[in-house]
Amino acid sequence: MKKLFLLLGIMLIAVSCEKDKINKDFTDNQSLQNLSGTWVIVSYEDFGKNSVIFKSDVDSWNGLDVKLTFTADSLYGRNTTNTVYGNFTISDRNIHIISYGGTKIMQPEWGSMFSSVVYNLESFKVNQSQLRFFYNNGKNSITLDRN
Repeated sequence: MKKLFLLLGIMLIAVSCEKDKINKDFTDNQSLQNLSGTWVIVSYEDFGKNSVIFKSDVDSWNGLDVKLTFTADSLYGRNTTNTVYGNFTISDRNIHIISYGGTKIMQPEWGSMFSSVVYNLESFKVNQSQLRFFYNNGKNSITLDRN
């Protein structure tokens, strides 16, 4: 019986550690030349610490999302409890946020995390199902899933 509990404990630790690892094999589809579509933030990555923050790790007010829709040069959506909008330019795989704004009423930590780095976004990779923004000289990223 002790061996069974020990085995279950090891399996739980292995699964929880796997969840916290960064997916460094993110595939960039160079044929996709824009960010068009609706995306939901799923994680924040710190490559120096090899750590990942998921929505369940911080206050998101019962799982509220950061959900953004990108067009050719603008974005709009919900930042958990608030409406957001902005404009950007892209060149190759580089992005420059020109403007970003919205309401900030009662915003939980999950929403504030994006607002605090949006002007620092530098580049991105994108494929059919995911988008990853890089900032802090590529030391950090934000991963979004297509919605």
